[in-house]
Order: sequence, then structure tokens, then C-alpha cells
Amino acid sequence: MPDIIIKPHHFMDIIKLYGSGIEVFVPDENMGHDFYKAANEIIKNHQIQLQLTIDGDDICRPCRMYQNKRCIDKVYKPGYEYKNDYNQTLDKRLIENLNLCTERDYSADELCQIMLAHHDCIFQVWQEEEDIITQKRHDLFVLGAQKFIK
Repeated sequence: MPDIIIKPHHFMDIIKLYGSGIEVFVPDENMGHDFYKAANEIIKNHQIQLQLTIDGDDICRPCRMYQNKRCIDKVYKPGYEYKNDYNQTLDKRLIENLNLCTERDYSADELCQIMLAHHDCIFQVWQEEEDIITQKRHDLFVLGAQKFIK
């Protein structure tokens, strides 16, 4: 039984932000999601069990933008109107590129090691982003993953 159900890109975002120097995550009272809660649990417990999903996860479900089992927040990416569709595309790409499975649990440490071993896939996954933003995402993820695994 997983401790946290999480989208792969959310996990990667947590590790990226950890790499940027964030050690303790705080609530986003405006949106009401549980990113901070999942992030703090993952950072303090590397053996926490994670189940991957492309649907609403433990971070999304309490968010005020999560309605009828989907994110209704708008996204400004060519070809996408809603964040839900864009995020599902990112998560499908991560699962495929990293050969991950939604039918099993991963420890946070194991998932981080898998992602770090294949960190260059970030450029294929976030292909809609500007190169400079993707490069920063990549570099901060690698920093965070190396810090997390130590």
C-alpha cells in the first residue's frame, strides 16, 4: 500500500525545488493543494512508498482547481488549454522515457535514483518549454537528486 500517490512530474518538481535550496515546503493557501505536505514527507523519509499516476494525485485532490477528477486550471502552452491535459502528457512521457510503472510502488530513494540515471530525458519530456527554462529545470533536478541520494 503506497504512502503517497503522486504524478511523476510532481516528484521531479519536489526534487528540483530541493535542489534550488528549499528544505522545508510551505502551504500554498491560495490554491489549497498539498504539494508542501507530500514534499516534506518525501524529503524527510527516503523510504516512503510512492505509487505513480497520471491522474489526480495526493497533491492535486485538495486543490481548489481540481474539480470532477481533473485540473481545470488554464495552461498557456501551444496545443493545451488545461493544465490537466498538459500534465498528463508530461507524466506519460516520463513514465515511457524512464520505463516506470503505475502498477507498483517505488521508494522515494529508488524513484530518485531512476530519474537521476536518466536525467537527460527532461529535454524530451518538457519539449514545449523554452530551452533556458528546461536547462534550469534539468540542472536543479540533478542538484536536488544528488543531494537527496547522499
